[in-house]
Amino acid sequence: MKKAVLLDVSAIMYRAFYGNLNFRTKNEPTGAVYGFINTLLSVINQLEPDYIGAAFDVKRATLKRSEMYKDYKAKRDAAPEDLVVQIPRIEELLDCFGIKKFKIDGYEADDVLGSLAKDLAAKGIESYVITGDKDLSQILNDHVNIALLGKGDGGGLKILRTEEDVIEQLGVKPDMIPDLFGLIGDTSDGIPGVRKIGSKKAIPMLEKYGNLEGVYENIDS
Repeated sequence: MKKAVLLDVSAIMYRAFYGNLNFRTKNEPTGAVYGFINTLLSVINQLEPDYIGAAFDVKRATLKRSEMYKDYKAKRDAAPEDLVVQIPRIEELLDCFGIKKFKIDGYEADDVLGSLAKDLAAKGIESYVITGDKDLSQILNDHVNIALLGKGDGGGLKILRTEEDVIEQLGVKPDMIPDLFGLIGDTSDGIPGVRKIGSKKAIPMLEKYGNLEGVYENIDS
């Protein structure tokens, strides 16, 4: 089976930036570029993909989710200037490797990665999504694997291949992840959950009632 690697550029470059804060070349910050290429080479050596694609985020104000919910990611700080100036270098790096870049107005990198993985799966191609975002595990299936940055042995990739791997990581099956975050919220995205409901309460509810709709149908109990 052919194999594709799909890169969440923001996740990789943020992790690289903060891991190499003091790296500079001729007074230009280069830590994110250095960390990015190290991650890319490591991924290529480990997974030996036939194809590679890279998805970029777009400006928060243009997101369709921001139109639906004005507080979506509203409290997130802007990217540090020392990181912003390295993004063109990272784009050049991807071009040097011949890696196709994907950026779609209105949609986050996560959305693009999920769509690409689904499209490749329909063509019989196995995907490895390289990300730091655990909730992307909702797209996992027989053809889509999630590779979490820095969660594996020695700070490498932790690859989630099965439902059991996702349950071990998040406590629920992939298709329950939207319901889980619907209950507990997501502070990093500015999404409020149900008051006083965290994972310890939400997971047993979902196990008992199946999904968010099932919880609402049994709200009195």
